[in-house]
Amino acid sequence: MLVVIPVNLNDIDEAKITSIESAKYFAFLQLGEGAKLENVEFKKSFSEDFFDFFIVNSKNEELDTVYELGARVLLAMPNSYVEDILEAFMFRELDEVV
Repeated sequence: MLVVIPVNLNDIDEAKITSIESAKYFAFLQLGEGAKLENVEFKKSFSEDFFDFFIVNSKNEELDTVYELGARVLLAMPNSYVEDILEAFMFRELDEVV
């Protein structure tokens, strides 16, 4: 399963979620069974890739491109670290944005 998160840094341990507009990178997280992190790749854009979930920190994000790519959108708390978001994802604590 592939999850994308807009982040401020390209360091998995220090990266925090940001808005799509202010994101410096997009963390592409390949997850295995039990939402275990298998691989991380940082990209400057997400619009040319397919993925399963896109995680945002606000319901007010412009999400048309994400929905066109067929992904589901989940909502995380602002300024959350990637590790905290993955834990919330694993325990299904993130709300879906529709």
